[in-house]
Amino acid sequence: MRKSLVPLPHATSSFFEQLETAVLAHPVLQHPFLQRMASERLDRTQLRAFAAQHYLYSRRFARNLAAVISNSPDEHARTLLVLNMYEEIGEPSRLRDRVHLMLLEEGLVTGAQLGEALEEQVVEGTHGDVVSLLIDKGIISRTQLSAVMEHNTHKARDLTHPALFRRFLTALGLEGQELERIEPLPSTDDFNETYRGLCRDAHWLEGLAAMGPGTEGIVPNLYAKILEGIRGSDVVSAADYVFWTIHVHCDEGHARNIIDAMAPYASDPGSQQLIWRGTMRALDARARWFDGLLGHVFADWARPRTSTVHERATTLHTPASGEAVGS
Repeated sequence: MRKSLVPLPHATSSFFEQLETAVLAHPVLQHPFLQRMASERLDRTQLRAFAAQHYLYSRRFARNLAAVISNSPDEHARTLLVLNMYEEIGEPSRLRDRVHLMLLEEGLVTGAQLGEALEEQVVEGTHGDVVSLLIDKGIISRTQLSAVMEHNTHKARDLTHPALFRRFLTALGLEGQELERIEPLPSTDDFNETYRGLCRDAHWLEGLAAMGPGTEGIVPNLYAKILEGIRGSDVVSAADYVFWTIHVHCDEGHARNIIDAMAPYASDPGSQQLIWRGTMRALDARARWFDGLLGHVFADWARPRTSTVHERATTLHTPASGEAVGS
């Protein structure tokens, strides 16, 4: 049975079903670049060539997502996108929600002391958080609390997606001024410019669709093949390529958030066209990028193998009145 691209919360919707089918059938998912990444033993030079171009894309991702957040007039949609942003860049301030557990992990409080403080809060209705109560009781000092917060904030920053990607780059010797000297391929420039236009200048539903079913929804499929190549190369350690490992598993939730945000607007043909167009423009741009990466990484300057959304539109099912509309 075909594995669903993403667990669609509105799978009964003929529009989202048709969109999912079109996404799964898009040639980018079976692109020769991905096939060769997964099947060939890559050397360090090939990985560096790929990683450098991917850096030029990934460093813009949070800004593109922020642009879609800014353009979205719907409060619920913005909230769901902000949750995605937290996953991407981290939120060190959220450590405060579990600082009492960090004090326990550091051995600065015992389980009994923490349990008694929590019980006192409940029974006596003590104001303030449990950490303040521990300080008032003299169990920990403010200096100890500050040290624990600083240490764990640094740890949290090291686990954000940009930090994990920098770890991958560093393992390949790509850092500092060398990153600034990277020359983008024409296809990388095209890819970035397409995303910039979709996220900043296009209708907000196009931007949502580009970042959702057009990006987050396919990342687990694409990155699984890239991960195969990186793992099989034996050039970098598992700890250094963890950026790819986590993206094979985490982005389905991101795509589901964005589909949830679009769903209330997906009932009329005009909005369906915007969602469809944003999705397909993002997929087409990535396929063109992969055309360029194929030659750049494997020295295989082949004729572009992908078509545009407008060329494919004639092969799509033409919906009857009231059904989904693609463009």
